[in-house]
Amino acid sequence: MSSMVLLAEAASAIDVVNSGLDGLFAGGIAPVDGPDAIVWLREIEVLRRRVDASATALVGAIEVAQLHTDDGHSSARVMAQHHAKLSGSEAKAREKTSRACRNLPDLESAWQHGEIGTDQMHLLGRVHANQRVAPAMEARQDEFLSNANNLSARQFEAATRQWERLIDEDGPEPANERTHNNRNAHLGQNPWDGSWELTGFFASLQGAEMREVFDHFIDAEFQADWAEAKARLGDAVTSADLQRTTSQRRADALHRIFHNAATAPGGAVPPGWVHNIHWSASAYQEMLDAIDTDRPPKFDPDDFMCQTPNGHNIDACEAATNSLFAHIRRMIIDTNGVVIDLGRARRFTGSARTAALAGHTCCIWPGCTVPATACDIDHLHEHGKGGATNPQNGAPLCGRHNRWKQKGFTIRRLPDGTWHTTRPDGSQLE
Repeated sequence: MSSMVLLAEAASAIDVVNSGLDGLFAGGIAPVDGPDAIVWLREIEVLRRRVDASATALVGAIEVAQLHTDDGHSSARVMAQHHAKLSGSEAKAREKTSRACRNLPDLESAWQHGEIGTDQMHLLGRVHANQRVAPAMEARQDEFLSNANNLSARQFEAATRQWERLIDEDGPEPANERTHNNRNAHLGQNPWDGSWELTGFFASLQGAEMREVFDHFIDAEFQADWAEAKARLGDAVTSADLQRTTSQRRADALHRIFHNAATAPGGAVPPGWVHNIHWSASAYQEMLDAIDTDRPPKFDPDDFMCQTPNGHNIDACEAATNSLFAHIRRMIIDTNGVVIDLGRARRFTGSARTAALAGHTCCIWPGCTVPATACDIDHLHEHGKGGATNPQNGAPLCGRHNRWKQKGFTIRRLPDGTWHTTRPDGSQLE
């Protein structure tokens, strides 16, 4: 397969590289002994580094020329992540490293010649993103390259991070101000078992305030356990008699903080907030049948769905049980992603939006990852031209791409539920 890159010299070079790799695979990757295996490892690693350097340079070239804007991508990183099928972390690493390479030409050249590893360059890209130390990196390029060649990957990271910390301590910001500026919180799901992990980083005052509130809620959970145990066993109750462990009470206290915040008048979450769970029709029916017959459910993995509007998977048994007493709206979706049942909680305006969101975890524009719940619901066939306000004619578009649709791009939904976005010239945006 010949390269379709427009620049003839580049297309020819890509073809030569592909031809060489074809020959490598055809000849077989088979070192004859231990010393030969070491030679293979080193030479193949040099090839990988050079290819990685070219892939990162491409992201940088796209960013500098603003080529990502042609199809409405918010950045070169988003464009690369979408079209090259990269993970978010890999796309971000290429973006940061390409920016670092603009100011670190000696290291970029060494990488292109295979003299420094990709992991080391990605680390330097992350360090360079710290604007307080970036200016000092240019004069230190030889030391970074020497460390990369003489230290293990772990030692290189330790030395680089220590250098960053020492330089950063002499920066213009006080330590706590830097900490406050770097504050962060993350609630992420483990895709293997559906569990969640919460991590956070806060400055002294903000953290102290949060800890005081947290301790209050933990104490409330303890008092509830103590009162239950005392009512059950009398005055002789001890900590060993409590129904929950200390760690379980901490987790439940944090959950209660979130729940109270969601239901508080005047809070960030609007009154009447309802947690939506999207079910596939077959999964929901199987769950009902399992409950009726008192047996474990047997789901079809090919069409199973039980998730939040943003695509976070939920344990089906837990979702079904909690829907009996919690503020949860079930949403049943057919095989084409169309809502066929909204459950009991119905309000015309709210349900119309909720139905249009169903089946979508993010903006439908190719490559966009803005969560569906942060998007507008747009009429695919304009309301002013007779378009109906129903799930079939609505879809989530972020504010950016809602505006881009006015630039001549068209979006349509096929009978199988897939979406097609067409450029003004009639070509398909994939």
